[in-house]
Amino acid sequence: MGVGAVVSVVIPVFNGMAHLPKAVDSVLAQSHSELDIVLVDGGSTDGSREWIHQVGDPRVRSMEMPPGITAADNWTEASLAAQGDFVKLLCQDDVLYPTSISDQLADLAAHPDALFAVAQRDIVDADGRLLYRGRGCAGLEAGLMDGHAALRAAYLQGTNVFGEPLAVLFRRQVLDAALRWNDERPFLLDLELYTRVLQTGPIAVRKAPIGAFRVSSSSWSTRLVKEQTEQIRDWQAEMEGVLHPRPSATERARAHVMRHEQTLMRRAAYRVLKLRGAFHSPSHG
Repeated sequence: MGVGAVVSVVIPVFNGMAHLPKAVDSVLAQSHSELDIVLVDGGSTDGSREWIHQVGDPRVRSMEMPPGITAADNWTEASLAAQGDFVKLLCQDDVLYPTSISDQLADLAAHPDALFAVAQRDIVDADGRLLYRGRGCAGLEAGLMDGHAALRAAYLQGTNVFGEPLAVLFRRQVLDAALRWNDERPFLLDLELYTRVLQTGPIAVRKAPIGAFRVSSSSWSTRLVKEQTEQIRDWQAEMEGVLHPRPSATERARAHVMRHEQTLMRRAAYRVLKLRGAFHSPSHG
C-alpha cells in the first residue's frame, strides 16, 4: 500500500469560495500524488461552480447537484463518485496537511484489519489562525483499536471523539457498504455513519493532527450547542442498547456527566472565540 494506491478526496461544495481554493490546494499539495479529487457542487451561487471548472489539474473532476440538495445527499453523491481504493471526505472549509494521506495510508498498511484510519486535527479560525492543537481521539488508543471499544470511548466522553470527515480515511469498500450518509441528527451526520461501521470491525488510530478544521458562526453558537447536546444525548441512549457488555450504572453516570461537561466547554469556547473575532474573516465579511 502507499505508492500506486489511488485515494479519492471528495469535497461537497455549497457557496464555498471563502475557503474552497485553500481546501483544494491542500489536497493538490499532498505528498501522496495518486489522487482522484471530486468536487460536488450543490447549487452554489457565489462563483464556486465557475471556479471549480477553472481548476486545471487532471486529477480533479467535478459534478453538479440540483439546488436545495441536503448535506447528507451531497455527501452521499460525492462519496459514490469516488473511484479510488481509499476515500476521504473533506469539507470545503477545512485543509489537509501535506503528509495527511500518506500517513493514514501507512496506518492502514500497518493494520490491514482496520476499516478506517482516524487521527487528530487542529482547530483554526476563519483566517486560519491556530486556536487548538491536536483535538480529537480522546479515550482512543493509538494503533489498532476494536470498534466496539472505540464506540464505548465515545459514549463515555459524551462527544464525537473521531472528529469531522477530514480526520478519517476509509477503505473504499467499507464506505460503499455503509452508505448512505444520514442526517436524521444533522450535527451527528459523520458520527452516525462511523457508528454503523465501528460495529463491524476495528480502526487505526493516530494521536497526531493531520489537518485543520475551521470554526465558523454556522458551526458554533449557543443555540447549536444546545441542539448538539440533545442529539448526543439521544445517540448515547441508543448506544446503551448497542454496546457489549451493556454500560454499567457507573458508566451511564459518567457518560451523563461528560456530556454536560462537553456542553459547558463548548459554550465557554464559543464565548471566547466570539470575543476573539474567530468566526468572521475580515477579508470575507
